[in-house]
Amino acid sequence: MSSVLIADDERTARKGLYFLLKSRIDEIDEAEDYEQAMQKIQAKQYDLLIIDLRFPTEQTGLKLVKKAREVSNLSPVLVITAFGSLDNAVQAMKAGAQDYVTKDFSQDELLLKIDKLLETRNLWLDNLRLANQVSDLKKQFLKGNNGDKIIGESEAIRSVLRTVSLVGKDNDSTVLITGESGTGKELIAHSIHRNSPQRKHKPFVVVDIANVPPTLLESQLFGHERGAFTNAYQQHKGLFEQAGGGTVFLDEIGDFPLELQTKLLRFIQAKTYSRVGSSESSYADVRIIAATNRNLEEMVQQQLFREDLFYRLNVIRIHLPPLRNRKEDIPLLISYFVEQLQKQKGKNISFGDEAIRKMINYEWPGNIRQLRNTIESLIVMNPSDRIDDFEPLTGTSADQKVRTEELFESLLEMPLKDARRKLIEEFEKHFIKHHLQRSKGNISKLAAMVGETREGLSKKIKRYGLKEN
Repeated sequence: MSSVLIADDERTARKGLYFLLKSRIDEIDEAEDYEQAMQKIQAKQYDLLIIDLRFPTEQTGLKLVKKAREVSNLSPVLVITAFGSLDNAVQAMKAGAQDYVTKDFSQDELLLKIDKLLETRNLWLDNLRLANQVSDLKKQFLKGNNGDKIIGESEAIRSVLRTVSLVGKDNDSTVLITGESGTGKELIAHSIHRNSPQRKHKPFVVVDIANVPPTLLESQLFGHERGAFTNAYQQHKGLFEQAGGGTVFLDEIGDFPLELQTKLLRFIQAKTYSRVGSSESSYADVRIIAATNRNLEEMVQQQLFREDLFYRLNVIRIHLPPLRNRKEDIPLLISYFVEQLQKQKGKNISFGDEAIRKMINYEWPGNIRQLRNTIESLIVMNPSDRIDDFEPLTGTSADQKVRTEELFESLLEMPLKDARRKLIEEFEKHFIKHHLQRSKGNISKLAAMVGETREGLSKKIKRYGLKEN
């Protein structure tokens, strides 16, 4: 719901605005004089204040703007000023107004400004909530907390956190976490472990299955005896044994070799296993949490994953939504990562409302991981202490990978000197194009951003056929 106060001493003007806004604003109040306006502002937190600057005099209007911002600093102010009186509008902005329109405004112009200011208020509220969360995070860091925290206030994340709390207390049931890459599956697994009264003081072991060769995975998980294979010079304890009493997180479970799935199934059922090269059965009390960005149900149908293993893993299912489906959490994540990275980089920096708005509207195919890496890049590359704009890189990661592979294949066919020159040119072209987008074609700003002369950059832009706007 949204609420607006219209402060204007002319009844006709108030009613005109009322009928214009009633179809898109949930609650509209009116004030006909200064005292009535202040009474309403002190009694209620409005999403937007629309104030006629001549109320009934300019000084009274300016006084109301200033006082309203003092009393209700989370309510943006839109002032209405006489046609052509730009100086008055400037005075209103100095008094605390966020925007203005002249008396001859068009319906579209007014509605556009109102939508923008309502969005601005939402950003203010997000930043306020974030400030409280960051304060809590600072306390956790001071207490020696490892910094892992699930950031978000969307209903999707709240639901996940409720499940994490319940599942953690259970201690034993296997959990399958699904979701796209970069959505924070390992963080959720760690949170389940930390919420477990019996296991939180025991090891949390991460197994990145996709990066362990199938020939070594069995030994890594179950261990091996001395002489079990070439170079097995001594007995080796597997990760299940090392994690005794704790939790084993099997990341990318969809890549688990089909030929080893029977052995994993047996372990989950009975918590018993045999080291490679041994016929003796050993016991390990660990909890299994698995995660994947693949569709295991489809893999079962294609006989790429055992059905019985899938059901054993899928006792409790937690699905993490992609970042594009929880955009209300993006401002919180931005401020959290900025807080983290400022400490690492020793650099104080802030994000403007326009940059945050664009980041909210971006789809983030790489999810939270991409958001965090992008913020780090912006902090490192931005020469000032404020980021007022954001322009995402175009093209999918798959497309970029194909282009990169094609480039390197062509370089291998060239003499070293020519290949080196070509590689530098390609890098310069993409580097300048990226920062040209960020600077919106402003060559002077681009030069300051990348530490080059304006003349030199102009020549390279022309040479590489890049547009300056």
